[in-house]
Amino acid sequence: MRSGSAWLLGLTGAALTDALALDQRDTPAVLAVPIVQERGNSRQISKRSQTVDFDFNTNSRSPYLYINEWRLNFTLGTPPLPFEGYLDTLSNGAWVLGWDETCEDSIECDHGRYVLGNSSTGKKADEEFKYDEWGAPLEGFTVTDIFKIGDTKVDNMTFAVLDMSEDSNNIWGENNIGIGYGNASTSSLIQVLVDTGAINSAAVSVWNETVLFGGVNKAKYEGDLYTFDTVMGNSSEKALRINMDGISINGSSEASNKFPLDALFGNLIDKTYVPKSVAQALNSQIGLTKAPDEYGQVNFSCKSISQDQTITFKFGKLDLEFDLSLFISRGSFEPTKPWIDVDSDVCFFEIVENKFSDYYDASILLGSNFMSLIYSVFDLENGQISLAKRKYDNSPDDIVEISSGKDGVPGAKDSAGALVGGDLSMTALVAATAMLIMAF
Repeated sequence: MRSGSAWLLGLTGAALTDALALDQRDTPAVLAVPIVQERGNSRQISKRSQTVDFDFNTNSRSPYLYINEWRLNFTLGTPPLPFEGYLDTLSNGAWVLGWDETCEDSIECDHGRYVLGNSSTGKKADEEFKYDEWGAPLEGFTVTDIFKIGDTKVDNMTFAVLDMSEDSNNIWGENNIGIGYGNASTSSLIQVLVDTGAINSAAVSVWNETVLFGGVNKAKYEGDLYTFDTVMGNSSEKALRINMDGISINGSSEASNKFPLDALFGNLIDKTYVPKSVAQALNSQIGLTKAPDEYGQVNFSCKSISQDQTITFKFGKLDLEFDLSLFISRGSFEPTKPWIDVDSDVCFFEIVENKFSDYYDASILLGSNFMSLIYSVFDLENGQISLAKRKYDNSPDDIVEISSGKDGVPGAKDSAGALVGGDLSMTALVAATAMLIMAF
């Protein structure tokens, strides 16, 4: 018995030494970039309001106020010019506003616009840039230049410059950093970070404070991560889209007999959009009887909704339960007042009919009011998305690298609840070793 234990201790000791060497080898190959949280109007489908979680008795704002603008800071060119651009889960493109060789409007030039002639390292490519951004055609030219985000520098990042001259066809546009799938002719930031060795896998974690390229922060979510394969819509284009198995209010599954349905992640869309039949069932469950307005929303008295109601989104074995009030906004009918009016008794339900299913090729659009409440991992390499409920506390970071290849998300379970992702943490290894020793 002792000799068996000695053999096992020797074996596990070697394993622990190897694991320790792995942990101490280096810091994880990840890149963490803070999200600039802005709560103004975003490139949303409708622009009625921000959603605020209120205590309906005191009108106090909840700490879970979601963001409907997700922005990242980065620099371009030499000398480096600072930019702030939208983080975008609906595209893979990287583009900024700007001009070709000169900029005659000094105010605009100083307002974060890229001017090719002002960068000594910028090189214009022959290829023109054309892209359909949610039905709005964008055009410009492509450039390679020095790009820096966080502490990582890319010497030859290919991005597009949206032509802001008077004779361009761009009716609008914003700086953009896509982290999804798409057919943009620019560099994909995630793939560039893999190619430069900054991260080891084409995967990114997103929560409403940070984008973590190449890693998972276990301190930022509750319970387990569940992994789901992405699914195709009506078109042949890939997207960050998975199947959803139900939505229920207070445990009632009335709306869930319409499922499963495909659900697309769109962080720059403020609301969550569902098919008409689901919207009607949800409205009925919370007693909303009025006809929807032009935005697809139903207004009601804030006093009519009790604060103990919950809503649950079901994905396989994963149930994400939240306070229903997180999907209700206060507003005002008077255009002279701000959309958010804490003194108003007019409330709006922020899960509304999806009139854009053909436009976005999705039955359900999971907007910022949903995405701000979850922890998500988008694994572009394997076509998978992992989800968990967002944790709000001051736990110290517990960052683990996502490895390249199949099942690389540490500690993740599949949609049926089986463990699929490896976990190289010392804690898990020591615990398993202790159990083996005790067995002897």
